[in-house]
Amino acid sequence: MRTFLPDLNISVIDSPDERAGEAVVSLVESAVAVGATLLGLYYATVGVIASTIYKSVRGDVRDLFISERNSETYLSIVLLTVASGITVLVASALGYAVSSLTLLVLAIFATLTCVGLVGVTKRLLAYFDPSQLALPLIRRLAAAIFDAGSERTRGIPHRQDEAQTAAIRSLASYRHLIELIEGTELRNATAPVSLTRQLLQTLELYSSWKHAIPTDSRWWQRVPQHMNWLTADHTRLHLALHTSSGFPPDMQPDYLWFEHALARLLKRTLTVAFRSQGGADALSVAEDVANLVYRLTARSQIEEALVIETMWGLVVAEVTDTPQVAASDAADYELRINQMAAAESLVRPLTSMVLGLSHGATALATRDLAGEFEAALQSPKDLYSGTLPTETRKMLEGFAKAVKREIDIEGHRITPSWWVNHLAARSMVDALIATENGILRALGSRTIDRVTAFQTGERPDLAAVAGMASLELLHKLEVHQHRVSRTLETLEKYRNSNTSIPGWPTRSPDSISPRNEHQNLLRKLAELLPALRRTAFDPREPDLYGQVYQFVIEGAFTAILEGERDRGLLMYEAALSEVDSARSRISADLANVPDRTRLTFALEPVITAMDLAGYALLVQELDGSGIWAEVRTSWESRLRGDPALSQFLLAAAAHADDALPMSPGSFERSRRSSLLEHMLEEREIHQPETYVWPPSVNRGRPHSSPIVSAFVPSRYRMTGDLYELFVAEFLVSHLPPDAELPSKVRRLAEAIKRFRNLPEPVVEDGDSHA
Repeated sequence: MRTFLPDLNISVIDSPDERAGEAVVSLVESAVAVGATLLGLYYATVGVIASTIYKSVRGDVRDLFISERNSETYLSIVLLTVASGITVLVASALGYAVSSLTLLVLAIFATLTCVGLVGVTKRLLAYFDPSQLALPLIRRLAAAIFDAGSERTRGIPHRQDEAQTAAIRSLASYRHLIELIEGTELRNATAPVSLTRQLLQTLELYSSWKHAIPTDSRWWQRVPQHMNWLTADHTRLHLALHTSSGFPPDMQPDYLWFEHALARLLKRTLTVAFRSQGGADALSVAEDVANLVYRLTARSQIEEALVIETMWGLVVAEVTDTPQVAASDAADYELRINQMAAAESLVRPLTSMVLGLSHGATALATRDLAGEFEAALQSPKDLYSGTLPTETRKMLEGFAKAVKREIDIEGHRITPSWWVNHLAARSMVDALIATENGILRALGSRTIDRVTAFQTGERPDLAAVAGMASLELLHKLEVHQHRVSRTLETLEKYRNSNTSIPGWPTRSPDSISPRNEHQNLLRKLAELLPALRRTAFDPREPDLYGQVYQFVIEGAFTAILEGERDRGLLMYEAALSEVDSARSRISADLANVPDRTRLTFALEPVITAMDLAGYALLVQELDGSGIWAEVRTSWESRLRGDPALSQFLLAAAAHADDALPMSPGSFERSRRSSLLEHMLEEREIHQPETYVWPPSVNRGRPHSSPIVSAFVPSRYRMTGDLYELFVAEFLVSHLPPDAELPSKVRRLAEAIKRFRNLPEPVVEDGDSHA
């Protein structure tokens, strides 16, 4: 028995040789013993894991563990080492000499088995985390998705069936893994969060390939679609009534079956993650969820995005106000912060959907859709390489088949391009409006309803966080709606009046207004202010009171300036009620700063309340309507209840008059004054160009109201702060006759008095500012 290596005159087993010594036999026996020992250790490790974590799992999960790729490779090396050693021992026993090359190879195998055991054991021990065992399932799901959308296999029915079957089996095994981590012995956050991220990555991969799957593919599961007997066509209804029979449901493809399946799995993994005292880790997934729904919406996959967004909302809402968002030994403030983060994350996916809608609409407006439609009719490759909505692809598939029949029968194409462009663009308008409507329909339950639920549950902190996040959502939706409008205008260019199809999809006039929802939400936040009061600011937690207070101030100013009476009065009363609380908070927060700086900041709530009252008075003079009567009554009631309040308000105004305009409040007043000037300019209320200062001979005051005239900017004077108007026109009547007014207030009072002595403006043709 003799074997030689190719092209080398080196034998593996030489002829019988007396020199075959005991050393060679001992070496080979040692290699065999090592291989056998390592083989025993391997199966001992497998037995430990199988008898603990996988002792009562389903068969498909156990098969995943046993058929792990690295383990099979290692077993092959060990068995080869043992088999080679036994072969050499048998050859030696028969009197054959063993060559040095054979011993070298055997030694290498023995070394690999020793070193490999370390790696394989670490790999096996990693399977105490079931997310490691799920990696082969992810690869199988990816392979199934590729088969469903690949150009080579998407047109082969049995390959589509195989892909769907493989996906269903992999999802079933994934579900069994999740059942494993739901057990009390594995209640930790690591595996659930890892499994969640794997599922989200699978959804992202599927979303990028979904457009490549034909709409009539066997990949889609079929679901029954029953007939509506109240709206059935006459022929079918007549036949059913006269035969006393029904109609079987039509089997329609379910284009969301994969998303629904993964959403059910995600709901379970996230629930376990929150319940395993790892809520902070589970909340970190919010970024992944937001990014996923952003890309889904940008691809016009609105239903898919809402499936994931709804799943996230259900899971997080269940644990938002429970201790399950933090470790059991977490500090109280850490628990509250995690709960606030959970409340904020309830709205974040919907906000990402708004941004995704804006991005998708902007990209759609720049595409050559007519070229894409034409290319889709000519080549299936082009049809499935774009990112067209499902219904549009389904329509183009039908057009492509019709055009092919026309060419086969008539020898040329009959269907005109304008017909295809009209119907395909109409379908895309439907998809874009449906995407926007899907977001709008979700607004109520995700914004005001959740804020109300937290408020009812006596969690004003969570209500404030959810409310502020909702304000951002509504603002983004209002800002980005014009991009959708521009894209709808672009798509309407493909509309052709030659078609006999009536109408063109338009936005519903009854759809939710983001602006109105924003205003309603501000009212709700204003109600939370008393419950959010704190004696001092804690930098470890969000300043919810200060944040809501600032937004209420801004809401009151906007409502007053825009003449919205009900909202303006509610917001102003809320802000006025918080003056003392805000002033005390600021004094406590700035306890270590110089007294004058501390006083300047602490008086800002007082100055702001007077400033807003001044705007209420000015708007009343400007429009003849507003909330000034109620504001004046409120202040008079306060002044009667506190005789020293008038002097305090005068001192506050004097301090603001003398202080350097460096506080945030002074900058905000300057911004408000600029907005007032802009509004007066839009109404064409301005000083005549022939004015000199002080006024003497002129056309009269620029507005019928002397107060408004005093605030009309000119080249010689800019509009002042409105708290000065409050003091000059209202507070002065509640002060002693000898009270000394601040210099700015005094100059304003003199200007108003001069304008009262001037004639009213002469109304000329086209002049509407009187």
